[in-house]
Amino acid sequence: MKKHRRWDLNMKVVDKVIKALLIIILILAIICVCYLVINPNQGEGYTEFYILDHNNNTTDYPVNISQGNIEKINIGLKNKENVMMNYSVVIKKDNITLAKYNKTLQNDQEEITAYYITSTSHIGDDQQLDIELYKGNNSNIYRSLKLRYNVI
Repeated sequence: MKKHRRWDLNMKVVDKVIKALLIIILILAIICVCYLVINPNQGEGYTEFYILDHNNNTTDYPVNISQGNIEKINIGLKNKENVMMNYSVVIKKDNITLAKYNKTLQNDQEEITAYYITSTSHIGDDQQLDIELYKGNNSNIYRSLKLRYNVI
């Protein structure tokens, strides 16, 4: 009987130790969850860069432009870099700069800028407008967009 009592006594101690460890683990898990809720991981930043048609849609880009006509597109930029960011947008055709503008955007700020395609004097198929985005003081292109169109 003495062995049986000692074994019961040892099991009670083991049960208490296990319960204490489980409570400590639970408290640590709650602290970790609270920390992650208060300080979420921002993830890697990026910039949205896109072209919209004259109605701010993606359905009616100018594909066939009559010679001498002017067509409007909208260039969108949204800062998701988690910091304020300076941007430069350069618009080129045949490696010739047609326009350039700078924007400074706060995090999550979006800006849509109208651009008018006026380089329609030469008739021809498969002409291309290159729209380049530069981020910060970096001289390398961060993102680029291409708009192909025909002048008829």
